Amino acid sequence: MEENGSLEEKVKEDEKVYTLSEIAQKIKDSKKRVTLLYAFNATGKTRLSMEFKNLVNEPKDDEVIKHVVYYNAFTEDLFSWDNDLENDNERKLKLNKNSSFIELIERQGKENEIAERFKEFTSSKIEPNINTSTGEITFSLPTGDEESVENIKISKGEESIFIWTVFFVLMETIVAELNIDGISDRSTDEFNTIQYIYIDDPISSLDDNHAIDIALELKHIIDSSKNENLHFIISTHHSLFYNVLHTEMSKAKKFWLSKNEDKYLIIELANNETPFGYHFMLKDELKRAIENNTIKRYHFNLMRNLLEKTAHFLGYDSWKDLINEEDKDSYIKRMNIYSHSNHSALETKELEQHEKEFLKRIYEKFILEYKWKE
Repeated sequence: MEENGSLEEKVKEDEKVYTLSEIAQKIKDSKKRVTLLYAFNATGKTRLSMEFKNLVNEPKDDEVIKHVVYYNAFTEDLFSWDNDLENDNERKLKLNKNSSFIELIERQGKENEIAERFKEFTSSKIEPNINTSTGEITFSLPTGDEESVENIKISKGEESIFIWTVFFVLMETIVAELNIDGISDRSTDEFNTIQYIYIDDPISSLDDNHAIDIALELKHIIDSSKNENLHFIISTHHSLFYNVLHTEMSKAKKFWLSKNEDKYLIIELANNETPFGYHFMLKDELKRAIENNTIKRYHFNLMRNLLEKTAHFLGYDSWKDLINEEDKDSYIKRMNIYSHSNHSALETKELEQHEKEFLKRIYEKFILEYKWKE
């Protein structure tokens, strides 16, 4: 496989590493209206969003003037399920009413709008019933004849879409208000200090169709923003989601974030450097981790991902068909264990050297057999 314009070459050209606070400053200093950032999981995207928040928010006296509204993994933590284990009847999604984010939704009175947007995003008839005063959300499914199944438990993907919908409606409201030039003409002064909307991985549990839909909806709302002082920063590990945004937003500043031990590489991407390129990015990340002996457990996920994409490209049914070892079943079993993160003990445990050597062996044989250009 011929490599064209590898990101590895860019890393060699600029080997400077940064802290996350320095990268946050770099993004702020760019003053670009839209910044796109691609990074693999476990490389610091969510921590970067918090560093950016701390950088731009302005402490004043006993309060903080907020200049950024953000969506990240902590946003999802504001919601939790009460499954009514005793009666298995009143299942509800509970929200943290102490959050300023939730308080803002309540003050803006956007419950009905959120419910309609959720049905639009999921292409379903599921009805969210939002009660911000009690901090509870239930879901029902109409069955016809004015009847419905009450208190249903929605899927993890639907839950992710619902939480994203809450933020999306808030973002629409912010954009619409800040589009009004005259501050005194706005319906609220709550958003007057907002300068940034930071979105980190809104589609972690979604299929590709929803990823494309959300990317296009996001582009639409960004295009609708007329306030030159409002900036958008979007980071993701989802290659398709990133690629849609990369293609649609030609004027955006684009970066690839990669971790190097306790420091970070930040590579600026040109418009013709999309993540299809993604398989090259996987390869470059694996190569660097092996050369620096900084292999982490998530690198097994990257290796499996690279095998899957190569198998698909070559017309194989499965990535397992690319493993040419006498003890093939053992190799596959070990790859499955290392590349699935359901075992919390494994996830936190430091890799042994023999485990690192196992990944190195698979990688080097893969590069040799499938004729990747080094």
